[in-house]
Amino acid sequence: MTNSNPNQFAKLIAVLMLSFWVNNALAQHTYIPYGGASNHILDRLEIKSGEFANDYFHSTTKSYRRMAIATYVDSFPVNKVGLSGQDYFNMSYLINDNFEWSSSEQTKSQHSFRNTLYTRKAAFYSAQVKDFNLVVNPVLYYQVSSDTYKGKASLLNNRGIEIRGNVGQNIGFYTQVSDEIYRPQSWVGENLQRDSTLPYTNFIKESPGQLNYFLSSAYVTGSLNKYMDLQFGHVKNFIGDGYRTFVLGDMHPEYLTLRLNTRIWKMNYTNIWSELRNPQNNVYQIQPRHYMATHMLSLNLGKNFNIGMFETILFKRDSGYTNTGFEPNYLNPIIFYKSIENGLNSTDKAIIGVTYKYNFKKHFQWYGQMVISEFVLKELLARNGWWGNKYALQTGLKYIDVAGIQNFDLQGEVNISRPFMYTSYNAAQSFDNFRQPMAHPLGANFYEAIGIVRYQPYNRLNITGKLLFALYGNDTNGSNFGKDIRLSYRYKSSGDYGNYIGQGIETKLLMADVLASYMPMHNLYLDAKLGFRSTRSELSLFNSTTAYISLGIRLNINYRNYDF
Repeated sequence: MTNSNPNQFAKLIAVLMLSFWVNNALAQHTYIPYGGASNHILDRLEIKSGEFANDYFHSTTKSYRRMAIATYVDSFPVNKVGLSGQDYFNMSYLINDNFEWSSSEQTKSQHSFRNTLYTRKAAFYSAQVKDFNLVVNPVLYYQVSSDTYKGKASLLNNRGIEIRGNVGQNIGFYTQVSDEIYRPQSWVGENLQRDSTLPYTNFIKESPGQLNYFLSSAYVTGSLNKYMDLQFGHVKNFIGDGYRTFVLGDMHPEYLTLRLNTRIWKMNYTNIWSELRNPQNNVYQIQPRHYMATHMLSLNLGKNFNIGMFETILFKRDSGYTNTGFEPNYLNPIIFYKSIENGLNSTDKAIIGVTYKYNFKKHFQWYGQMVISEFVLKELLARNGWWGNKYALQTGLKYIDVAGIQNFDLQGEVNISRPFMYTSYNAAQSFDNFRQPMAHPLGANFYEAIGIVRYQPYNRLNITGKLLFALYGNDTNGSNFGKDIRLSYRYKSSGDYGNYIGQGIETKLLMADVLASYMPMHNLYLDAKLGFRSTRSELSLFNSTTAYISLGIRLNINYRNYDF
């Protein structure tokens, strides 16, 4: 291990995966992608039941196995919980969406094509034989918007394929790959021009009037035993219960990851080891890399209170170190990472925090996070604005079936982040991937309030309204007031003391939109959105106002938001 190199990470993972697969394992599975309809449905079922789905998943870590979802819905105590017609429809949606693991006859289609295509409601093509499952679906996303950038209306044109399944009892697999053409909305295009980065994407090619790129997610899974499973591939992870998160978010491209999930008793323990990219420019060359190790313990205390504790370490071994590449010490799945960092006498970046969630009265969920990057109690008590007290706070409340109105849900959330949160002395090991924040898309140095209304008046129609307000301090070329997490805190424009949230170029962001989605058949959506976005700043460079209407059609892909 003393002469490691940048490829060491992949080699170590390969050895681990091969060693696990030689063991006798249980039936394998895949996960649902984060951000779809299933997330809110499962949230509602947990709240309405008054009990966490302890034996199936921990909803804070968002690692929903398809097999666990199907089993959870099949065993849901419908006779003890007051469910609406829409709730029953949503549960049927979950069964159909994960039909490989359900024995229900409802998953079979009455409109198959020659008994070959669409024999299942949720699969263009499927095969289920001994020791082999296969599901193949087309992916389509076409959306046009009245918002313009450089004189052209916004356009999103995505075409691809999704494949999932399992081989024998040991191996599960998933891949979604698509080719996308995109003409960005005005603020997205301005962000691209300013920061050379486009949310959700890695390397892009700019053609006249549009952007071209591939999107892909792919992984394999393996079970060690009844309680532990591995996932390896290019994925994203979301940890948290809110609309935003300060732990791990998803508004960035997939990254190479080995994830170990351990579920036993009331605990879910997650280990994530990842390789991230930090390009300086969008040029044709191999991009520099840095690494992340995260572990989180999610613990259910009783039937309706959950607490989570996590730690993340970010590190980069370049020519200044004797050992380059991945640091093998961080492969220890249960050690306190900060003790390793101290023992190595390194400048690695450590982030720690807690999450909490309390479901009560079968209508409410109170949730939140407290995340610390650096913290000195003496300086905090002095209230002197010391730059090094870097923390972020979240609190939120969900209220389902408001005032007895079935499937009418509200959510309110407040997020606060101190300046320089997530930043590192070494800018090359910041908490980003392809120059995009790994947690909150606003980076740091902000206040934010979000209100969300969700209403499902009919089985196939969902209406979502969202209002977002944020106040943040912007950085300009050559300045560093703590918003841009990619900058080293070595060079601060604000000094060591007197720092406060919103310092720099004070900017106010207001976003409001209403989205109506109609699903005529399984995972086929017709979308209509009315939106407004405005920024007002002390510097006219950051001022903008746009109102827009967008229309779209989606098949087997989640709706994409650009809320920043």
